[in-house]
Amino acid sequence: MNGSHAMPKPHMSAATLKFLLAARQSQLQGLEALTSTSVLVGHVSRLVHALQKERGYSTLFLSGSPAQLPAELIGLRSDAEGIETQARRFLLDLEPAALRCADKTRLLHCISHALHRLDGMPDLRWRVRERKLTPQEAGLRFTQIIACLLSLVFEAADSALDPDVTRALVALFNFMQGKESRGQERALGAMGYKTGYCDQASKAQLSSLAESQRRAFESFVRFADAQALRMWQDMQQAVESVHRLREILLKTSPDAPVDSGLAELWYEVCTACIDAMRRIEQHLTDTLALRCRECIARAREELGDHQLLLSRFADTANDAASATVFDIQPRSIEAPLPDGLAHDMELSVLDMLQAQALHLRRTGGELAQLRGTLDERRLVEQAKWLLVRQQGLSEQAAHDRLLRVAMDRGIALGELARRLLASEDVT
Repeated sequence: MNGSHAMPKPHMSAATLKFLLAARQSQLQGLEALTSTSVLVGHVSRLVHALQKERGYSTLFLSGSPAQLPAELIGLRSDAEGIETQARRFLLDLEPAALRCADKTRLLHCISHALHRLDGMPDLRWRVRERKLTPQEAGLRFTQIIACLLSLVFEAADSALDPDVTRALVALFNFMQGKESRGQERALGAMGYKTGYCDQASKAQLSSLAESQRRAFESFVRFADAQALRMWQDMQQAVESVHRLREILLKTSPDAPVDSGLAELWYEVCTACIDAMRRIEQHLTDTLALRCRECIARAREELGDHQLLLSRFADTANDAASATVFDIQPRSIEAPLPDGLAHDMELSVLDMLQAQALHLRRTGGELAQLRGTLDERRLVEQAKWLLVRQQGLSEQAAHDRLLRVAMDRGIALGELARRLLASEDVT
């Protein structure tokens, strides 16, 4: 038709190219921030293990060991102090921007809370040395500090942006949670064996700690890598030794005590098991660091490719023959582009946008599934502490109450926690 205007040719604007690259750069920045988080998690993992060992020997000392601090406990204190110093130095040297972003709010709060708890360690150690605490009181103080550190790992997992990294963090967090329950069991069982028997409250707590370990290690097995699972399988004999000694303790009573000399055997068996767990924990932290490096290398490579390809596209964007920018035939990215771009290339900038959107949807779905596991854990923790505040229960008693009510009502623990937080009523 004469005088009609030809349809305008598609044109890729500079703004489109700018924001496509910005999306990749934002992803890379998020992953680089996650690397700092993973290093911090490594420090936390080492510190938790050191405090678990110090807690165990401190409760033994307060249960009737020599009047003066034994050399081994002094050494464990020194080890824990050194690791704490390294963690604090890392935080002080860390650029604030490395962790400061919208999805790191809870993580930063956890770091602040953990540091505040750690500030109380000198007083705790003095009270242990002067025997101004019972074994139970000292154990609780250590456990509260360790719980803050574990919360930090939990929030690190919840704020991760890559499914592979999140999966590694979830495996690590659950394993550390199970190992912490084993550490609490070691201290509680040592006191029971020292006395010769456990009362009903201690037996209930031992059973609850055993159940906590079962749940935590089941979650670990769901998310762990193959090497971690092999290491876990290899140490099952040590785990069974702890289980057998636990069963003996659960059958004791004032009328049927056991030889208090078994306290040393119990402690040695539990310690051997926890030390083996520490090797798995170290593997998990190493795997986390590896996943972060892999993700960053991948993101940098993709960003470099996009910058090069989009730069070439920008040079030819007004040419009708430049509708595509990606040759799907095998060749080096640095090879000169052949003539006839429209015939030799298949993936346009629009295709790149669609591919990136697909990647975001896929990773978003995986992250949603992983975070669902973490959200349930958070709800249970919030419900537990609500019961602690409102009904004056201990942490363990509150958790036991939730488990019992969930079983009585025939609903999942997470669903019960959700209802409690909504209605604040669990009877």
